[in-house]
Amino acid sequence: GIFSFFTGAGFLDLGFENAGFKAYLANEIDSNFAQVYRHSREQMKIPPPEYGLEVGDVCSYLDDDSKSKDLKSKVRKAKKEMAFVGFIGGPPCPDFSVANANAKGENGKRGQLTRVYVDIICDQKPDFFVLENVKGLISTTKHREFFNRMISKLHDNGYATSYRLINALEYGAAQDRQRIILIGVKRSLCKWLFNCKTN
Repeated sequence: GIFSFFTGAGFLDLGFENAGFKAYLANEIDSNFAQVYRHSREQMKIPPPEYGLEVGDVCSYLDDDSKSKDLKSKVRKAKKEMAFVGFIGGPPCPDFSVANANAKGENGKRGQLTRVYVDIICDQKPDFFVLENVKGLISTTKHREFFNRMISKLHDNGYATSYRLINALEYGAAQDRQRIILIGVKRSLCKWLFNCKTN
């Protein structure tokens, strides 16, 4: 099962759902994207996630105790139904973009959301996670230092991680689009799932 954050129009979700994962929850702050998400799923006759689409600030899962507890409850229920429950998301990335000469990185309003997503993962403890972001997250010294700190935090919270810079062209998409894909799995699951790296 999957819980989706920074959902946008829901394309990452669809990839997982087409691979057999059940959608439990989606979160998106932009009402326009939320409208596209709902409309496209209706057109494709795909049911909404079990717990629906929540339109609101992802930071509330950390700052609002009742929202945090509610999310924990939903994750717990999903784990009773599914062998594995994961979080997926691509935090907004302009603050790490190599094309943005004024990119503020982790200190930018949007750049902070990568840390927020990592904090949510460490707080909620899903079985696995996927984090997607721009290549600037590892291609400049300043941003790479932040990325390494986030990975260290995930390691300290029991996750084994692996990341790769990929291009959409490699997978048949008609778009030259490079992205970092960071995958993490609870270290306790790695022994019998697959031989994953810890850096």
